[in-house]
Amino acid sequence: MVGALEIVQSPPQYARGNLKVYIFGGLTRLETIVNRIPVVIELDQVNEGAYVEVGATLSRILADPQAKNRLAIKTAFLDVLRACPSANASDLWHHVVYRQYCQILPLHRHQDPGQSWVRASGDALESVLEDVYRPALNAVGIEIIALISRADKTDALAEMGLTESVGNSKLDVALYIQENGVRTIFGGVHVKASLAERVSDDVPASRAMMERGFWSPLWTLDVKSFPPPNGDLINRGELGSSTMPSDKRRYVEYHGAFDNCYTANSRSKPSVGETPSGKQVLSISLGIQPDRFLHDAIAHATIARSQKSRRP
Repeated sequence: MVGALEIVQSPPQYARGNLKVYIFGGLTRLETIVNRIPVVIELDQVNEGAYVEVGATLSRILADPQAKNRLAIKTAFLDVLRACPSANASDLWHHVVYRQYCQILPLHRHQDPGQSWVRASGDALESVLEDVYRPALNAVGIEIIALISRADKTDALAEMGLTESVGNSKLDVALYIQENGVRTIFGGVHVKASLAERVSDDVPASRAMMERGFWSPLWTLDVKSFPPPNGDLINRGELGSSTMPSDKRRYVEYHGAFDNCYTANSRSKPSVGETPSGKQVLSISLGIQPDRFLHDAIAHATIARSQKSRRP
């Protein structure tokens, strides 16, 4: 729950800058000032130890001048996700890790927190997917690789035969089947913390992948909240609903530009029934595995193996 709720008068358990934190059992309550307006953010299923550990992890990693900012973000998020598996993963990213990162980064590095987050968080989230799904996928002969470097992206697209038609920044995570020591790509994931990150730019690459028979899903935290005075900071996302779809949702349900959209924001509305394209918005709980994305990845790998075995 987020919005203009009653401000707590007792001392907070944790405070830094204009951020105050009150923790009541499994409920974490944040108080902050946005555009000179007091705002209260309530996060269910987030305990005190997990919240405090995020700050400790960020401080420890950012204090190391050799450590990448993306490592601090990834590690802090994975820690709180494991500690609070039933919490909304999108809120953990947006209200717990992001807000503490912006408070802690200036204590260790002369960087603008907002700009730093924009540069580092995308790579961090791609690495999160790699870490979360790797154990189960590796167990069935599937490799998942976050394509952090431009060379990695180029190599993955080249293996799909797409380097001439698709820019080399339009794929985030690659999926491979492993057989007899040979690795073969069967799909790639378009990863977005927020669908405001120009998801339309990924559409041509996704369509080209699907035309060649590669699995091309969209995976998102669907982070989006609006600040006061016109908003309340509730992280509702940008997908809308099947009855009132946003343009982002239409890319999936109406135009079939991706092989489904997997959203880890528990407030996102999943597709209801059949869609015009046959593609759907599917809700997942990232902290509780296995999820639908994992099951579908394994299913598509099975199809890819079957197709490969029939080739002369």
